[in-house]
Amino acid sequence: MSLKRTKYRPDIDGLRSFGIVPLLGFHAFPGIFSGGFIAVDIFFVISGFLITTIILQNLEKNSFSFIEFYSRRIRRIFPALFLVLLACYAFGWFALYASEYMQLGKHIAAGAGFMQNFVLWDESGYFDNSSKTKPLLHLWSLAIEEQFYIFWPLILWVAFKKKLNVLKITLIIACISFLINLWMVTSNPIADYYSPFSRFWELLIGAIWAYIALNKNIDNKISARYSNVLSILGMVSILIAMFIVDDKSPFPGWWALLPTLGTVMLLAAGQDAWVNKRILSNKVLVWFGLISYPLYLWHWPLLSFGQIIAAGKLPTFYKLMLIVVSIVLAQITYKYFESPTRNKSHKTTLVLLVLVGLIGSQGWSAYVRDGLGFREKHVLDLHGGRPPQIDEGCLEIFDNYQPTFCRLSKTKNKLETILIGDSIAHSAFPGIAKKYSSNGKNFAMVGWPARQPFLKLSSDKDYEAEQSEQMNKLINGIARNSDVRTIVLAMNQPEITDSIRVQLRRTVEYFKNNNKQVIFIYPPPRLTFDPIECVGMPPFRPILNEDCTQQVKDIDKRYFADRLELKKLVNEVKILSYDTYPRVCDEQQCKIRLSNGLLYRLELYFTEVGSEIVFQGFSY
Repeated sequence: MSLKRTKYRPDIDGLRSFGIVPLLGFHAFPGIFSGGFIAVDIFFVISGFLITTIILQNLEKNSFSFIEFYSRRIRRIFPALFLVLLACYAFGWFALYASEYMQLGKHIAAGAGFMQNFVLWDESGYFDNSSKTKPLLHLWSLAIEEQFYIFWPLILWVAFKKKLNVLKITLIIACISFLINLWMVTSNPIADYYSPFSRFWELLIGAIWAYIALNKNIDNKISARYSNVLSILGMVSILIAMFIVDDKSPFPGWWALLPTLGTVMLLAAGQDAWVNKRILSNKVLVWFGLISYPLYLWHWPLLSFGQIIAAGKLPTFYKLMLIVVSIVLAQITYKYFESPTRNKSHKTTLVLLVLVGLIGSQGWSAYVRDGLGFREKHVLDLHGGRPPQIDEGCLEIFDNYQPTFCRLSKTKNKLETILIGDSIAHSAFPGIAKKYSSNGKNFAMVGWPARQPFLKLSSDKDYEAEQSEQMNKLINGIARNSDVRTIVLAMNQPEITDSIRVQLRRTVEYFKNNNKQVIFIYPPPRLTFDPIECVGMPPFRPILNEDCTQQVKDIDKRYFADRLELKKLVNEVKILSYDTYPRVCDEQQCKIRLSNGLLYRLELYFTEVGSEIVFQGFSY
């Protein structure tokens, strides 16, 4: 294959701006710019085209070097990435609560390691409500690009060395990736959005045109008339995608062909086509294209932090101001950090690697240390921090069961009462433990997240082997312990199904047959707001909910319906119970602010002080 040289095309930078500007609009005003997120697909095609062009040209000249290729990628990508990660870490230190900072730390580590798409894939969807509170959500696309460039240079290098048909190989891989996309868009849409295997075809479309455009043996001369037609069709395709596609569309899927093929048409039309020359080569658009990478990195963290501070109610004026700030930061980053490092030595590459590695490790440290809760010491006295998962000495008693939660009231007397439950049990433990400790009795809590304290059989519809067997083993062991007299059951409000009825009866009968008293705790209502809003975290987090009251009429109606059915079931099995609801709410409202703190620490969980108040009447 004989390749020809290419020269700088300002229209490609203009095309980048045609992606980044609508994306800014989508992230700030999704109701108006519903399809602005297709900018990522435009970037994928451009990246695949440009990078493949560089690789092919160097391979033809026998001057391709993997070290040089990755060194250039690092000097291109890392300066702006490091600044944004560092800024998020620093601002989050002062503005985020421990649970929020913990998630940010994980995302910083994932962003630095180009694994953010996998982390988000595991967490949730791109369009869910919580996405607004993830300042580094957007790094998923950068991760996919860099994952692509791990293997793509190697494939091209092998193809050249073995004199294989590069175009055929690229087409085969692109088709496989596109078919995976079509399959996953219906079977697993979140995976389809974040998986590199369902996204690589978009970069490969650009790579295919790079080969065609460079190959002298392929007649790719397009007359001016057809160039104009191609450029117009390309622009129309992108515009249709921007205004037709929205967050309800099955995307990528077939819809992604509109922005990707539209981008290829504009690349194929050439810089002299009417749209490319008159619109995309406009100086303003070219400038936006030049700063598009740092602008992409800066704009979303600013908007996301704004939404976090404003509790999801960021005013339009502030959104516009944050976009202006992101443009200013992008220009500064491009001029003083990104451009100066592009042609530096390999020493600069090593420094950038170390810097990004350091900020990534700091993010990971914040994650594994539960969000560095000591930062909010001035808030904890009012708000109540995350309770410990395991108390010292508790696992020595329950080591055979390996529970995630293991709490102990720390009296030396023998253990007669044990609370079994899911994470809701944390709300009950402090209050009940205080009651038992004051009487000189020992008390423990054991359990796992999201696991109901029921005996489950393999014939049950919700039976999951490992999880169910762990709980079954715990229940069997406690039931046979002659020292234990009382079992307390606590769990999140379940939907009362036939399966739940059977499992509760089965569990209660088993405990009764082993001479145990069983007490059931009715779960509290879930708040419709985050109690953090009642506290604030100066200087950035104001108190957003001065009243700090939950109106009963706003509580999910399913809670009351399931609660009524649960009461009937508990009465049928004839066990004792303790109802938290009347201790939290009256007929009209639930007062969350106490004289010495808050009743809730999260929407569903009590503070330690709150638990002690709610369980003052627990006298079993």
